[in-house]
Amino acid sequence: MCGRVFPEGQGIVINTGEVELAFHSSKCAARFLKMLIDKGHKEVVSASLRLARELEETLKEEKEKLSKKI
Repeated sequence: MCGRVFPEGQGIVINTGEVELAFHSSKCAARFLKMLIDKGHKEVVSASLRLARELEETLKEEKEKLSKKI
């Protein structure tokens, strides 16, 4: 997204079939995500936040399963 070139196998590449987004670093990807949230449609942003909450709950449940029970 920023135009920097990076070696194949490095960076973050998201391919949706129609569009390929290539980020040279996680900082570059985070900057794009922030811009997407700031400028995105409210429906897309709210759906993304719902997904983030679901993932957070799933991770919390898995962590509880792995924790030792005394």
